[in-house]
Amino acid sequence: MRTLQLLSLSVKGLLLGIVWWSLTDGSVVSWSMGIPVILIALGWMFQQQRPSPLPSLWLLGYRLIGLAGFLPYFLRESLRGGIDVARLALSPVMRIDPRFSTYSLHLPEGPARRTFINTVSLLPGTLSADLSDGQLIVHRLRPGPANDTDLQECERRVARLFGMTACMTQAKDGPVP
Repeated sequence: MRTLQLLSLSVKGLLLGIVWWSLTDGSVVSWSMGIPVILIALGWMFQQQRPSPLPSLWLLGYRLIGLAGFLPYFLRESLRGGIDVARLALSPVMRIDPRFSTYSLHLPEGPARRTFINTVSLLPGTLSADLSDGQLIVHRLRPGPANDTDLQECERRVARLFGMTACMTQAKDGPVP
């Protein structure tokens, strides 16, 4: 095993340990289960490692440069989504027009696609409702942009997060079934 791979696995193990410690409120007893879980996760990550000319630019499957660009977007959209839904829920007049739209996915199956699908639910007024044959069914509280620019932007950002590019097309709006 190369030194760089060992360093990468050590950093990942440390990060997973911090996550475990925070999830269990620092309980010492939990480590009897936490250490095996972390070792299994590290083994899985080792098997999933991508060949890369610069392996130090990858951390837990994400490109560090992509992660630096994705986090502000993710936090901003999560906050906007929460505020938007809270405003709609607390408004005396419910200004919603629920509908479903179909969006053609361009990311390959795997972590990038799952990240996109989960992130869509944090966009203002949207929820990933179903997935079928490369089509994401998105529930919206109000009609979205005619060409789903919000979903396309999200998909582009997730693609950059994983170091890939995605070709974008327009989605089709439809009435709520």
